[in-house]
Parts: sequence; structure tokens; C-alpha cells
Amino acid sequence: MFNFIKTPVFGYLLLASTLLAASPANSKPVKNIVLVHGAYADGSSWSRVTPLLQAAGYNVTAVQQPLSSIQDDVTKTNAALGQIDGPIVLVGHSFGGVVITQAAYNNPKISALVYVAAFAPDFNQSAIELIMKYPIPPAAGSFVTDSQGRQTLLKDKFVQYFCPDVKSICGVLATAQGPSDQGRYIYQSGPPAWKQHPSYYVVAGNDQIINPQLEADTAVKIKAVKTIKVAGSSHAVLVSHPQVVADIIMEAANAKK
Repeated sequence: MFNFIKTPVFGYLLLASTLLAASPANSKPVKNIVLVHGAYADGSSWSRVTPLLQAAGYNVTAVQQPLSSIQDDVTKTNAALGQIDGPIVLVGHSFGGVVITQAAYNNPKISALVYVAAFAPDFNQSAIELIMKYPIPPAAGSFVTDSQGRQTLLKDKFVQYFCPDVKSICGVLATAQGPSDQGRYIYQSGPPAWKQHPSYYVVAGNDQIINPQLEADTAVKIKAVKTIKVAGSSHAVLVSHPQVVADIIMEAANAKK
């Protein structure tokens, strides 16, 4: 009698443990957010979004990118992802979209992707290929190249084009911008993570760095679960409209899988 009872109970326990072990990581509540800045910026560009997410109970990591190449940025992002336990919403702004498209590929920790006025190239696509399909943004020609071949956006042009809707802080952002390699424009993307993970998109309606129509079309291309267009927003939508950006990130985190 003892053995008869023990055997089915043991079998049920074994089955339950097997099912639990097979459950995907993203079936757990998502409490980890990783933020990836783009070119001509640094991690401080997320300074208005971060406290909103933290106040809601999320663990937030803002990756400080080297901007020496897309590959280096992906490596830095992967290092950050590797230090986090549990499912993650990965967010990219501008060229950070190229980075998260690569870093999230085949990564089981990723629950969702959020693109904020960002590139999201397909396999073998480059940013310059996408840019050239649309009227050239007003900021073109406003960059200066240093002796190492890395670019920055001229400070007066930064205020004019990058974040004209937040002039009170735009000068600080211009000073903090990281010099960026030029090779990122021609970098051909690998297999895209947005084909594997649910994705969300924020369109900056008055973006003068990336054409807003390119952003809107990108949202369609990646089959975004949700797209928000912030009318009148500059490229720095994460600075000028942090609550909008934080809200869509939290929506991605709370979405049922």
C-alpha cells in the first residue's frame, strides 16, 4: 500500500517540476528594464525616464556605451544583460535600436523590445540604407569629426536639431554627448531580434535627426504591438516626454505573454 501511494505522488511531483523547469523566463513578472542610448548621447539621456520606472518598482540599468562601434556597443549591452536575473524589457533610443536588435537576438531573457525614435534594421540592412529612402533630415551636415574619425554634433546644432523642445537641459546633453564612430551608419545588421520578441515603438513627430516617417514605417515593419506618436516631439523624446516613454516601457513589461 505504501509503495502504491508513493509511486503516483512521486510521479506527479516529477511532472510538476518538469513543467516548471520548462516554463519560459518571460512568464515571470518583468521587473528588469535595460536602457540603451544612441549616438551623440550618453546614459544620462535616460535621466528623466529612469526615476519614473524606479518609482514604479522596476530595476533599471542604463548602459553607458563606448560608441566606438556597433559591435562594441552590443558587447557592452550583452555584458549588462548577463548580470541580470529574470526577464528583461530592452529599450533602445536612436542608434540604440540597432544595438538592441542585435543584442536581444536568441536571448531567452528578453521579454519585449521598445524602440524610441530608433532604427530597427532588418537582416543585412544598414542605417544609411534606411536613411536614404527618405528626405535627408535637417541635421545632416551639422557634425564635426575629430582626429580619430569620431563624430559629434556641433553644440549649437545640437540645441537646434537634437532637443529644441527641452532647451533648458539641451546644452547639458550637448556637452555630455559621446563621440561616435562613423562606421555605425554602414554597419549591416545581423538577424533581427524584433522577429523573435514583441516590440513597441515611440515615434517622435518632429524629429530632425531621424525622419519621422522612417520611424512610423519602422513601427509597421516590426509589427509593433503598440505605436505611440508624440506630435511635435524632437529626437530627444525620452527627455521631453519621459512619462510617455516610461508608460510604454511599463506596458511592455506588464503585457501577458
